[in-house]
Amino acid sequence: MDEKKYLTGIPPVAEEHGLCKVLLVRHESIHLKHIFTEIFVRRKVDIYKILNALDLSLEEYMEIMTNRMRRIYNFSRHFIKNCDEIVKNKRISFFPTVEFYSGLKTVIVLDFDGVVTKNSFRELYRLCVQRNKTYICSANPGITEAWFEKKGLPLPAGIFSMKGKKKKLIQLIEILKKHDIVFFVDNEKEYLESAWAFGINTYHWDGKRIKYFSMQK
Repeated sequence: MDEKKYLTGIPPVAEEHGLCKVLLVRHESIHLKHIFTEIFVRRKVDIYKILNALDLSLEEYMEIMTNRMRRIYNFSRHFIKNCDEIVKNKRISFFPTVEFYSGLKTVIVLDFDGVVTKNSFRELYRLCVQRNKTYICSANPGITEAWFEKKGLPLPAGIFSMKGKKKKLIQLIEILKKHDIVFFVDNEKEYLESAWAFGINTYHWDGKRIKYFSMQK
């Protein structure tokens, strides 16, 4: 068998027989495998540091991740995409990746200070709200709808104005539990590192671009 042709060039007729979901479940399961490899095999990610900051045990973490895997296997059978596109998807470009997962229960989650508050992010914020359900999740407890109205910005689908880092991350995990896919954008890599360990699609706002973030070496 030609390795370069593995799972590529599958006839479109296969999409009518459920192969799209099978390939997507494979794609997302591999993503979890990469996370577990970095944490438990290569030990490049200090999971205990992350969990201690959230007052979670390793057993609780594994419960969350087991339920994450269960959710992946319960993705809609109506998900339809070109099979090659599913196999080759790398999550690199933000908006194309959001579009790729259309048909599933997805949400964009944006940090507030340093992301939404930046003038350079304003048009990207508008695009987020236009194209997908969008939440604000922040460690700033003082965010109100009035701020968006004053800036002439559309309101997000939800505002989670939490007090402190721990509550912000716990809320982010709760959002993940209710959705098939979560896209999280933050300007602080500390938050992204924790979110990545829970299987969230993480993106770093560097002031100019939304860049894919991964702890995979």
